[in-house]
Amino acid sequence: MIEVGRNAAERLITIRASGSLTKDDYAQAVPEIEQAIAEAGGDLSAIVILESLDSVDIAALWADLQFDVKHHDNFRRIAVVGSSKTVESTTEAADMVTGAKLEFFLADQLDDAHSWARTG
Repeated sequence: MIEVGRNAAERLITIRASGSLTKDDYAQAVPEIEQAIAEAGGDLSAIVILESLDSVDIAALWADLQFDVKHHDNFRRIAVVGSSKTVESTTEAADMVTGAKLEFFLADQLDDAHSWARTG
C-alpha cells in the first residue's frame, strides 16, 4: 500500500509505503504525486517512509524506475526513512537515477528527515 500526503505550503509530499507493493499500488499513487508536482509549479521535496515493507514485485519496481526517470528533475530533496541496511543501499542506488539530493534516515530519525527535506 502507498499513501501520499501533501503540504503545498512547504512544497513537500510524504509517501508512506508498507506491505507488499504491486504495480496497482503505483498506478493509484502516481497520479496523486504527479498532481502535487504540477501544483508546485517547480521542484519539491519528498519524504519516503518505508515501514513494514514486505516485498516489491518486479512490475512495481519497473513502474518506480519509469517514474524516477520521467520526474528526474522534479524533486530537490528526497529523505528516505527505513529500518534496514537494504533500504539504505537501495537509497544509494536510487541516487543514480534522480537529480534530487537523497539522504537515508533510520525510522527513529523521522523528525530529522522532515527537517532535512525542508531545507535547501
